Amino acid sequence: MKKLALALVLVFAFALPALANPFVDVPLNHWAYDAVQSLAAKGVIIGYPDGTFGGNRALTRYEFAMAIARAIGYLESKIDEAGFATQEDLATLEKLIKEFADELKNLGVTVDDLKKVVGENSEAIKALEARVAELEKYAEPVKVTGEFTSTWEAFLPTAAGKTNVSFSDSTTLYIAATINEYTTAGVDLTIDDTFSTPSVSADNFYIEYQKDEWYVKAGDQRLGKIGLGLVLGDYQPDDPDDDRDYDLDFEGAYVKYAPEDSDITWKALAAPNDWYSVRAEWEKVGVGVTWMPEGASLWNANSDLIISADAWTDFDESDVKLTIEGAYGVLSGSYGVAGEVAIKATEDVTITLDGHYVTAGFTPATSAASPSGFDANELGFGVAASFDLSGEDAAEKWTLDVEYDYAQTLANVATTNEVSGTITYVPEEPAEGEEGKIKVTYDLLTNGITVYGAYLNYPLDLDSENNEAYISVGGEYNMAAAAFTLAGKLDYKWLDKNTTLTVEGRYDSAPAAGAPVYSVLAELGWDMAENTTLTVSYELNTWDAGDDFGQGDIIDGAGTITAELSVSF
Repeated sequence: MKKLALALVLVFAFALPALANPFVDVPLNHWAYDAVQSLAAKGVIIGYPDGTFGGNRALTRYEFAMAIARAIGYLESKIDEAGFATQEDLATLEKLIKEFADELKNLGVTVDDLKKVVGENSEAIKALEARVAELEKYAEPVKVTGEFTSTWEAFLPTAAGKTNVSFSDSTTLYIAATINEYTTAGVDLTIDDTFSTPSVSADNFYIEYQKDEWYVKAGDQRLGKIGLGLVLGDYQPDDPDDDRDYDLDFEGAYVKYAPEDSDITWKALAAPNDWYSVRAEWEKVGVGVTWMPEGASLWNANSDLIISADAWTDFDESDVKLTIEGAYGVLSGSYGVAGEVAIKATEDVTITLDGHYVTAGFTPATSAASPSGFDANELGFGVAASFDLSGEDAAEKWTLDVEYDYAQTLANVATTNEVSGTITYVPEEPAEGEEGKIKVTYDLLTNGITVYGAYLNYPLDLDSENNEAYISVGGEYNMAAAAFTLAGKLDYKWLDKNTTLTVEGRYDSAPAAGAPVYSVLAELGWDMAENTTLTVSYELNTWDAGDDFGQGDIIDGAGTITAELSVSF
């Protein structure tokens, strides 16, 4: 493969005195005698057991890689000597390392070895790191992580539906498999109540393939909305109230084809028995056809063939972005349109305007299984503005968000007419999760005002390196109901003992019927070992928390004792 001349690239002007000839088949008058002698003296080449060099024999890749590895070792030993190698020598070595990354990895050459010789940011380092990561990935093609939780619960005093002592456990295994460099797969397995009546369920299964212009995924899909979501925008059948970063959450298939010689990207999505969609997308335009086979027959009122188009532009990278979407139901004759304009007015001010008009009978907005983010038979619009009140160089962060939303039926009956404003404060060098918030909402339909305020995770000064403490307070007042809630929490941490005590008190001026107006919680959490936590708590009078701290309702007078052991791996 490679002759002796190729090995000479390993001669980095190493200046060693002449030694005795180490190989019997390299004559003193050979043109490569000095180079062979120098390399042998450094241990870069060692020859064959019979004392020969084999200069006329072709090198294998593995033999050449061994020589490179020995050269790296020699250079490491000389790293502190001035002039041990020139930049040209190192550049040559770096090229060889990139070429022989696989063999060097197998010979035990590490990334740290290379960093000492050719520097931190070389291409050779990147090549070997990438190869190491790839080999390690395939060395363990199946990765299993998970969590185990065992919970004991009792009630004192009891309440309706809360009388029995219970013990439950749940184990979830997150299994991810690397099939090859193009294909991965995964599934979550959950085993509940193994000590009583075990049940096993599988969720979030997927197979994913990506190569060149193709991307194919079957199983659990978590995608962003398409366009403004008029047709495909808010599909979460498992938990529609879960506030997540993705909209199209469904079990089905997703295929993307983006040929290199075309400006068009093709997409196909399917949630079996609910909807099937095919789209073609250009740089800033998309068109699609969506079939929703709901109902008992083709001509059922909830079945429709939807033709849609959406477009977006930033007007040549200006501070204005316009997005529009329109869709027509072929079978029902219904339709919908929506638009949104986002304007970056200044560095500190962003304004968003949106509107929609959706006729009655528009399937993506009327069916329970459809993925529209809009309501049918509705005209609506909204204005939102975000103001950075702090200034660019301010250490503390103040922001103001203002929103106005209005909607009415096409029969001119108002359904939403609401304005809200939120001020958020984040201090300089905040603790984790530390922020203050005040939000005021005014409902023009009822003339009702709701005020919410909270400050979370304010750190107390304990003058101790082993202890930390944080206070949170929050509350909400509903003027229409003349009701308010308050809550306060103290988190005290013994860092040297890996223990946290949480004490929380709540007040609800209008609790559920028969429930008291106050609730308290005491909880002790102990990190027994890495990824292992024991939590013991007692809650007197059950608090059903809202979306933010200080919101919620007291729903009964039960006292709940809980002990939970959780392990993650």
